[in-house]
Amino acid sequence: MPEYLRALHERFTTVSSEAMRIQRERDRILARLRGQLGRSQRVLLLHLLDLEDDLRDQTSLDSFIAGMRLARGVEQELSEIPSYSFDSEDEERARKLNEGR
Repeated sequence: MPEYLRALHERFTTVSSEAMRIQRERDRILARLRGQLGRSQRVLLLHLLDLEDDLRDQTSLDSFIAGMRLARGVEQELSEIPSYSFDSEDEERARKLNEGR
């Protein structure tokens, strides 16, 4: 199931122009840093950026899956027969309270 949700996520996720702007700025700063850092520092920096990308991707997928679960729960609730009604439940609770008195 996670692979199916991952495929749906890839299919329906779009990259905003703001995200593209931020990525270009990140790449510009990274290029400047490359010239100022030594090899071992560059390796650490690139590893950190890779981890941040992985975290962002996983967070996005987790959020997408949570949204799909929410949508599924709403769909199931709406398809119940008879459908749930807060007013009906509230009236039934009040009727039972009055009968108990």
